[in-house]
Amino acid sequence: MWFDKLDTSKPVITAKEQINSAHAKCGSFSLPETAVIFYMSGMNYIKEGYDVELISERLPRFLNACPIYKIKNENEICLLDGGRGAPQAADTVEILNAYGVKNIISVGMIGGFSNRVKCGDIIIPNIAYSEEGTSMHYHCKTDFFEPDKLLYSKAIKNVKGSISYPIVSTDAVYRQTYKKEELWRNKGAVGVDMEASAIFSVSQYLGIKAVSILMVSDIHPLKENEEKWNWKMTAEMRKNIIFKAIDFAFSL
Repeated sequence: MWFDKLDTSKPVITAKEQINSAHAKCGSFSLPETAVIFYMSGMNYIKEGYDVELISERLPRFLNACPIYKIKNENEICLLDGGRGAPQAADTVEILNAYGVKNIISVGMIGGFSNRVKCGDIIIPNIAYSEEGTSMHYHCKTDFFEPDKLLYSKAIKNVKGSISYPIVSTDAVYRQTYKKEELWRNKGAVGVDMEASAIFSVSQYLGIKAVSILMVSDIHPLKENEEKWNWKMTAEMRKNIIFKAIDFAFSL
């Protein structure tokens, strides 16, 4: 059964209860209000470019605890690897909210399926069409979710070279058929990821702000007889989006 607005019963476990459970196994710590969550690798580049301090070896989310760090600047931010996929994205956002985080900046990659974008483009989606199941446990059936309007407008203004298009978030990596991607293009979408719509929907449900900053890592063939896709993400492209996202976080 999906979201039921008449269901007023409590969850079996909440994020706050998870933090305090024996399963969590973490010490006491506090977090700044802004978190940068990476749905891609690259912590080694961050440690090379910034003065990074470990907050805890274990952010006690339910799905695979992870280290969480902070960077001290005029505005202190925390950062971590968000995992992969909508369920872990929701878990991460719920736990960060329980620690008092108010601003979520999600950073990741999308596979492009439109000739309007090219590899290396930075996309700040204004819409994430939802084809993942997590969001349906937080809201009645909704076709798409949006970022926080204020964070979105600030990101478009401050992340140099970024452009804005709708995207799609899906759980089913091996069911991105040519027909489905054509239907997505007809909606105006230019690429696909696994997390953005869930991050937007869960943040909206919790009353916190979220925005996604995504890089086009590869371009899918638009027809079956075209050349198969190849991975195009380079170290320089990865550094570019990571550093721009962190600089944007410091601007808030």
